[in-house]
Amino acid sequence: MIDSVKVRRQCSMDFYAHYEQLCALEGCAPLTSVKAKKLHNILDINADRIKAADWIPLLRAVRHNKTLTFIAIKSCHHQGPGDSGLEKQGTGIRRRIPAIRSK
Repeated sequence: MIDSVKVRRQCSMDFYAHYEQLCALEGCAPLTSVKAKKLHNILDINADRIKAADWIPLLRAVRHNKTLTFIAIKSCHHQGPGDSGLEKQGTGIRRRIPAIRSK
């Protein structure tokens, strides 16, 4: 079998090993919160604590993975008194769309 095919199959079957490999390629450290529930094949993270550069290897690993049984991305962001979530554009007021939507 071709080596690249072997690597792709291994990456799709082991999320955490692939995530660590992608972090090494990007030059960032793997997040400990991502590795917390490794035994249960669950990805449960708080999006507020992840920097923009750390999202790239995480999303690439999720894209190739086939073994995670549950993915939860949570945010605890609360708007302050000065931040109403509204932006003025011209004469009308428009609501700002949140960065991450959840149901």
